[in-house]
Amino acid sequence: MWYQIITLLTALLLSTAALSAGLRSRRRMDWMYFGATLPFVCLAGLELLALNGWLGGQKFVLATRVTYQLIILGVTAFLMAPFRGGRLADRLLIRVQALVGLVLAAWQPFGGLGWEALNIAGSTALVLMLAHGLWRHGATRGWTVLLVAIAALGVMLTDLPSASGGAIGTSWAQLLFIPILFVLWLTLSRRVVGARRPVRHGGLATLERQQLAQDLHDGVGSQLTTIISALDHGSPQERATAAALQEALIDLKLLVDGVDEDASVVSLMANLRYRTRPLLEAAGIDMDWHMADEALLEQVQGVPAREILRIAQESLANVVHHADASEVMVTLCHMKAQDALWLEIRDNGQGIAPEGAQAPEDMAPTQPAGRPGGKGLPGMRRRARHLGGQFDIRGVPGEGTRVTLQVPLASLVAAAAS
Repeated sequence: MWYQIITLLTALLLSTAALSAGLRSRRRMDWMYFGATLPFVCLAGLELLALNGWLGGQKFVLATRVTYQLIILGVTAFLMAPFRGGRLADRLLIRVQALVGLVLAAWQPFGGLGWEALNIAGSTALVLMLAHGLWRHGATRGWTVLLVAIAALGVMLTDLPSASGGAIGTSWAQLLFIPILFVLWLTLSRRVVGARRPVRHGGLATLERQQLAQDLHDGVGSQLTTIISALDHGSPQERATAAALQEALIDLKLLVDGVDEDASVVSLMANLRYRTRPLLEAAGIDMDWHMADEALLEQVQGVPAREILRIAQESLANVVHHADASEVMVTLCHMKAQDALWLEIRDNGQGIAPEGAQAPEDMAPTQPAGRPGGKGLPGMRRRARHLGGQFDIRGVPGEGTRVTLQVPLASLVAAAAS
């Protein structure tokens, strides 16, 4: 009983501090932190009532589940506050998870496991969406929030399975997480000495990003691997979910690989080959890989290297999902005559429809027949244009599709140097 009392007193003290700060400053961040900590007080209070015999049965189960749903909502809203609530998709996912979660907490289908699965899936998706956004436009403060979000997901993955369809109580994980939230609140509200001064030393910022990325890999990555293993031998729907999570895990690992600003296109593409091979093998696709002129291509680093990686990754994803192919060949080399980087991805599938191959950047193409264009084609065209390169995709019905990218090497090296 004593750690329930410690959790109650700790959460009560910190929520009171947030309430006091909010009344004085009227700042939104203080109120968001208050909303994140108050449900912890309620959950610990409910468990103490149950331990003393004043609450029990189905009412206790319902009360703890509703309170835990409010904890998830409060913590999520607080973590998204620095990003003004996130994108429209983020806000929609938060609201759907909260509303459906409250319904499932009361209804409890599948013995309550539906509520647990919803929250695990929804929170994992939010963490991955946050990670993807930070990988493209991240700042040090954002990566700090992401690290706390991973910790929150870890707490949830500890609490929910242990409930097994019953009531949810306080845990050691919650007791450790509450002070982490407090430190983040101090940092975001600029109450920590030095929080007002941005990091100016590039090397230190890079080390911080690498460490946070490694923590991301070790935290969310290991949890995703556990979930995938649990779903792999289930129903067809569960296996389909496991396959989707496997792709998310690959994307996460490639994100971590790309955090290193000094990583070259050669090393990033080598990681892509290693990461995607299991996915291709599961789809029955053989991959033939050709890479040449590595010494020259090692000069392509940073943002240009990551843009090329994303084009290659999206091309391979289209092969898996749309091509109906048995073979794919990836070529990366230096074109001496044009002094340009050359990327080519060719498959022997059904071939992209001409309408899909010509789709503009601002439209996701759909075709009445043949292989669909894929929602990633406009994005690949935009990336190629930002690189100053030439992107082309051509298909022959029944014979396959060929994706090519040609970018002047000098412009890539100059962009990497800047």
